[in-house]
Amino acid sequence: MRILRMRQNYRIVLLIVLACVLVWFGIVPAWTRIDTDFPNYYTSARLVIEGRDLSRIYEADWFQSQIYREGIDQQGIFSPLPPVTAFIMIPAALLPPLPALRAWTAVNVILLIANIALLARCTGRDWLFCALLFLGSGIAIINDVRFGQCYLLVTLLTMAGYLWGRDSQSGRSGIAFGFAAALKYFPLAFLPLLAVRKEWKLILAFLATVAAVYALSLFLLGTEVHERFLTALAGHLEGRILNPFGANLQSWNSLLRRFFVPDPLLNPSPVVDWPAAYYVLKYTLTVLVLSLTIRSYRHARAAFGPDAWPVQFALVALAALLLLPASATYHFLLLVLPVALLLCAGDGSWYPEQKLLLALFILMSWIPYRLFRPFDGRGLMTVLAYPR
Repeated sequence: MRILRMRQNYRIVLLIVLACVLVWFGIVPAWTRIDTDFPNYYTSARLVIEGRDLSRIYEADWFQSQIYREGIDQQGIFSPLPPVTAFIMIPAALLPPLPALRAWTAVNVILLIANIALLARCTGRDWLFCALLFLGSGIAIINDVRFGQCYLLVTLLTMAGYLWGRDSQSGRSGIAFGFAAALKYFPLAFLPLLAVRKEWKLILAFLATVAAVYALSLFLLGTEVHERFLTALAGHLEGRILNPFGANLQSWNSLLRRFFVPDPLLNPSPVVDWPAAYYVLKYTLTVLVLSLTIRSYRHARAAFGPDAWPVQFALVALAALLLLPASATYHFLLLVLPVALLLCAGDGSWYPEQKLLLALFILMSWIPYRLFRPFDGRGLMTVLAYPR
């Protein structure tokens, strides 16, 4: 009993430390100044509120001029955000920029609390475990709050979709997944899993929700902006965002481009001038990840039987995150749920694989990436610029 109390006290102390880190590095900066990312959401919302023509929103120079027009001295770009993301911050965008960011920061804090409560329901673990896992996501949660991002919202919707799907509430699950996919298309990765499980009602609600959201967006914003989005989306799926060779994207796409694809300005000296290798290796890695995921899916079904859904869901989520064409630190808030599900799988005692998973999650969450960026573009040492 005494040992259990000591462990509980250590966990509470750790929670307080992590909460202070979030406040100091995430909430305080967001309360005092505008950083990157937030101007994209705020400015697009302002354009909607003012009834402006959004057909040029994917033109970098034009959109930057609109950011300056709002009195924000920050660089921004709307591409490759879906047009519907312009609606996210409409209530906050009724305020001037900094008060709007403060309002959205308060929303993010509420979303964090809701995420912790929902994760407890998803895993059956106590709130302290779930809070430690969310705050333990480190740079992901800090940057989401600091930059005024919306991935706590997407994570909450994804968790709700998982929980309602597990509890056979197909309609609610599909609606939650659909709203999440309309904002950030990551949840679309779960459609093959749902098809294999023959969750047709859930899939119908999922796709109907996405269609309804985009129908409303088409009605309010017009067709031209959506046509331009499809063009921008094609580039995004190839990882062509700003500098497609930069290690800041932390993806297979950018690493393989740096190694094999020459560019007179961005990559004048690739390790091997062989553009075809980029495509060969990229698709080989994709097939390899998908094959391993399918094999692991089958193993989970054999090992857990009817209780395999949490593990299978987690495996698909991990595969999708691994294959992202471009990733930022805050994207890995989406990693919290699959890691939690895998940690809670089994008979309650942690196996070595689960301990390794937790260690890798913590390591990836707290790596100071700026220490690795100097290796970018330095031949074979470029690999060191991709710790994530």
